[in-house]
Amino acid sequence: MNIFKGKRLENFDYEYYWNSKNQKIKDNLFEREKIIFNWIKDESKVLDAAVGNSFLPVCLKEKKKCEVYVRDVARGVLDQYRSLGIQAEVRNIYDANDDGTDNYDYIVMSEVLEHLAMPEDVIKKMSKISKFLVITIPNSAFYRFRLQLLFGRFLKQWVLHPSEHLRFWSHSDFIDWLEVLDFEVEKCEASNGLDIGPLKLFKYFLNLCGHQICYLVKKR
Repeated sequence: MNIFKGKRLENFDYEYYWNSKNQKIKDNLFEREKIIFNWIKDESKVLDAAVGNSFLPVCLKEKKKCEVYVRDVARGVLDQYRSLGIQAEVRNIYDANDDGTDNYDYIVMSEVLEHLAMPEDVIKKMSKISKFLVITIPNSAFYRFRLQLLFGRFLKQWVLHPSEHLRFWSHSDFIDWLEVLDFEVEKCEASNGLDIGPLKLFKYFLNLCGHQICYLVKKR
């Protein structure tokens, strides 16, 4: 059910979005979060910069003994993280300290950048306070989206409302975008996409067959 049906586009905001959702912390990892979990080293200091209700911070704290921090505009879920010993703060994704008081090994931004008008500003700021950025995005060149364009429909990547996604990249475009911003890709992997039986084509042909793609990057 689309809770925004009939509403004017400019009325969309993430506080309303989260108030309409179940804000209980999930009890399992998405495929993309399993990849992120494997990339992050034990006992690291980690910030999930727009956490939502992800189970990843809980796994990192309990299984890898990481020092975990979370931020979000979804106030309802943050008390749950605090109850689990995870430091949680209400903060906008654009608000990153440049005064040296923040310092992390990894900052996670999973399915975040496509929702921002100026993601360039965000990753530049975040790179100043972290050794690595862990980013996931939906791939606009995924074969299913290409077929939609072929039949006259723009690619649908949003869940409830077309104003959710403001920026769009193919995997190839995203690599180019990172390079222009002077970021180096350490690791890259599609978490899901096209498979034929046991043959997971999305593992080998990211730009065509990968749906959601994970990147481990650092500033050059």
